[in-house]
Amino acid sequence: MNKEEQVLKTLNPDFGQLRLTSTMLNKAIIDANTSIRRFAKLFGIDFEQMVNGDKKILNAFYEDGTSCKLSFYRTIARADRRLSISGIKKHAEEKDLIAFDYVADAITGELAIVVNVTARAENRKVA
Repeated sequence: MNKEEQVLKTLNPDFGQLRLTSTMLNKAIIDANTSIRRFAKLFGIDFEQMVNGDKKILNAFYEDGTSCKLSFYRTIARADRRLSISGIKKHAEEKDLIAFDYVADAITGELAIVVNVTARAENRKVA
């Protein structure tokens, strides 16, 4: 088991994950893969119920406590399912594995956390 896999084992069972590409970092265009769509449903965001042009925003945090917004949306023309993560360029690099974890929060119910799995596995500082 590699170090990234060890980090993933510490997360909740329904975490989302993706490996960042330069397009994801530079253009903020991220396809919402199956794990991302499953994660979004934990917060009441269902891509299957969204119509072209719909956008849902989830307030989240990076592991260092910096707040961010996760924008889940359907494109207008083709209804592609997408995700945008505010501030991601300050918290990750190309080829990093990013995971979306969650914790129970006494006030809001649940809280989303963006985890840089690669940086944690390598004990690398980000931001």
